[in-house]
Amino acid sequence: MEDDVYGYGDFCWVDVQKEEALDQLTKMKIGELLTFAHLAEPLQVIPKVRFAYYAHDDGWFNKLYVSDLEDYKILLSKVIVSKLHRLTRRKIGDIPDDVAYVLMESTKEGLFMDFSKIVRSRVSLRLPITAVGHYQDMDKVYEYRDEITEHKLWLSYTNRKWSLVYHLG
Repeated sequence: MEDDVYGYGDFCWVDVQKEEALDQLTKMKIGELLTFAHLAEPLQVIPKVRFAYYAHDDGWFNKLYVSDLEDYKILLSKVIVSKLHRLTRRKIGDIPDDVAYVLMESTKEGLFMDFSKIVRSRVSLRLPITAVGHYQDMDKVYEYRDEITEHKLWLSYTNRKWSLVYHLG
């Protein structure tokens, strides 16, 4: 925890089925990996089995490429539950597939979940969600966050059940 994670710089990884597969990469595929590692985007197709991940400054900016959207939906759901558990120390059930699917689809619009604005009661947790669009500059996302005065969508965990709650107004 005392490490200077910003000193690490960018972090990039892809998964492979077996280590021996790395020895069989063509120069073109090695070039794809190097391009991904330096520019955070592929030229054609990143050689991966399921995931390719790129993070700048330990997560300030990151990109995740997945081969199967089901993996992404599961990952997104697990991260939300894990983060809420760490912040609230409450036991929280898994997000059901129908809610997870809507969240996953919402990421196409630049999904922003503001964990600093969780609303808690004895029986519920509510997490505000906003579509922010697509940014390369996280400072702009934080500026945009500060401008949001009303959240139209909330992820709610009430009486051990997940739902999405829309507020019109």
